Amino acid sequence: MSSGWIIGYLIGGGLVLVVVVLLLLMIRGAHRAAVQAGAILAALQESRDNTAVLWAVNDVNSAIERISSGAGAVREHLIAGSGASANGGRR
Repeated sequence: MSSGWIIGYLIGGGLVLVVVVLLLLMIRGAHRAAVQAGAILAALQESRDNTAVLWAVNDVNSAIERISSGAGAVREHLIAGSGASANGGRR
């Protein structure tokens, strides 16, 4: 074997080694990204679960409004039925 072949083999082996190292770095980076994506998805799921009750706030406000208007109507009815004076129905 001549020295040209040996140099060629060394250069080829060096290139293969560089490619293997780069591929291993890419695989490690992809694995890290996958782990971080899993953590992000878990955090998003947790925040969605924790804020789900906020969607019910409008329903609660509507119920309070109905109760308040109903209580006002009952009060007006009681005041009108008892012939209450300006002092708030006290005698």
